[in-house]
Amino acid sequence: MEEFEYDKTRKSIGAEGLRKTDRKEMLEKFKGVGGQVQKERAVKKPEPERERGRRAGGGGDLPGNRLPSDIAREKNRAMAERAAASRKLAEAEEKEATGFFARLSIKFRCAVSGLTPFGQDMVQPKFLSLLNLDAKRAIMECQILGNDLFLNNRKTGQAIVKELDQKNPMLVELLERAAALYNRQELSELVGAYSPSSRVSVPLDAIRAPIFSLLRKLYYLKPYQETYLVAAEQAIDIQQREEKKQAALYSQKKKKIRQEWKVLLNTIYPGLVLLAQRAEMKKAEPGSRLFEEMLGVIHEDKIGTREAGTPVGGKPPEEAKAEEPASTDEAGEEGEEEADEKETSPETEKSRELQYGYRLMKILPVQSLRQKHDVKGELKNLDDHDKVFLAYMFLKEFDEEYSFILTTPQIKLDTSYEAGVKQDYRLKMRDAFEESRVCHDAFRSYLHEAEEFHKVSQESGRASNYVEFAKRLSNLEGRRGAQGREARIQIKEYMEKLSAILLALIKDMRGANQIVLNREEPVKFQLERDARKRLNGKAVKDCIMQAYCYTIALADRLEGGDLYGGVIEMSDEEFEEAFRVEAG
Repeated sequence: MEEFEYDKTRKSIGAEGLRKTDRKEMLEKFKGVGGQVQKERAVKKPEPERERGRRAGGGGDLPGNRLPSDIAREKNRAMAERAAASRKLAEAEEKEATGFFARLSIKFRCAVSGLTPFGQDMVQPKFLSLLNLDAKRAIMECQILGNDLFLNNRKTGQAIVKELDQKNPMLVELLERAAALYNRQELSELVGAYSPSSRVSVPLDAIRAPIFSLLRKLYYLKPYQETYLVAAEQAIDIQQREEKKQAALYSQKKKKIRQEWKVLLNTIYPGLVLLAQRAEMKKAEPGSRLFEEMLGVIHEDKIGTREAGTPVGGKPPEEAKAEEPASTDEAGEEGEEEADEKETSPETEKSRELQYGYRLMKILPVQSLRQKHDVKGELKNLDDHDKVFLAYMFLKEFDEEYSFILTTPQIKLDTSYEAGVKQDYRLKMRDAFEESRVCHDAFRSYLHEAEEFHKVSQESGRASNYVEFAKRLSNLEGRRGAQGREARIQIKEYMEKLSAILLALIKDMRGANQIVLNREEPVKFQLERDARKRLNGKAVKDCIMQAYCYTIALADRLEGGDLYGGVIEMSDEEFEEAFRVEAG
């Protein structure tokens, strides 16, 4: 324990062993040479304060004075008691959250909400369908809005960031964090085991990681649910002022994000909270210490850390400058040393496959695609520049030329085991093929809305009430845009699912050769009409590779390429680039 100077002095003169007469004699000697009697309270005062006390004539001795060592002991004891009380409270909270009645309550609430059966940790198809459709759509809408505000037009994005930063940097941070909710791999893991055709329950443990990851990101945003909508509407207003387009377009954006944000935070979020509680069997409510510990919440990741002027998706200028290389010469030397490694890296390999997929998609011009896949002329009212129409044409081309590999018995596949789990890729491909109907149904819904929009737009000269006509046309345009977005999302997710299956087969052919048993055998079609198919006579490995390249190329174009975005029609430049065949 710490020993104060006062105590050291008492020990050095042996005060504890002196008799009363000796103490009195020593005190008189000290006084005789100018010494003064000090009270312990005066010892603790700073020197100026003691001087003021002496001049004022104060500082009388009070009962109950304690030594500094006693004060320190009491302070340490109090701190230990507070720590023990806090630990005891935490243990009591943990015990209450994991007790019998708490666990019973969690099971009951999950069963009533349609999330899991009362006695099983299996996520019901109803909620999986909600995640697969509503949650994905809402998350995609947040990403689309973020990209539309900040990335599609750099000048407009800079204006939005500058103006919102003047009000509160948190507004930009909220828009950025909501746009970052979308994670293709995470969503694929979350609903990858769910199939609309089979509609079977999925073990909660199998999707525990993506549930906690998505819930954690939503937890950071939940306290600012209304503030996000304010930020989105203000940003859209700035965008409208900068772009000067029709007001109906921006009103539709506001309406759409309000709807999807409400679904995400008021429907999806509570369900994820209950599933997280069920996974841990701990009744920890959002906002509590237990819940944040259970979820792995990091204080530094909470909203409110962004500084004004920070680029969207980047770091403050000072940090970015500090991380720049010392010189371009050094960067060049490093680039030369790593050149050989990059040529064989997985990223480079995928880039080559992606480029090949793009070339496959450019084999036929758009008019040839229309003649081939719209023989009856049902799509005549859809413009060649229509992104949804083009995505559907490419889907039909895949169905016609490549999808046979999903069902043909000519490709011999064996079952495999991954992490002790049996994998039947034949069944996986057959189930995936069945899911293509979802894409076709989504496009039919878009076609219906597009036909209605086209029909009403032709009535512009005969409309008696222009205001009512404009309102009706704007409403139809919004519905058309929403269905077009949904159709493209379904096609993209279908392509991503197929590419994941085909990639597993490609990796097997390059390595263990345990799944694909006849990789070198040619695929031959018996029917005369199928003999003209592009892959007729090619080896199994080539058929799988070309189909894979096509799927990743189409998914890439729908993810962030020329078939992506809120505007339905391609620009002339985009259209020309999409079907330009490169020499060689």
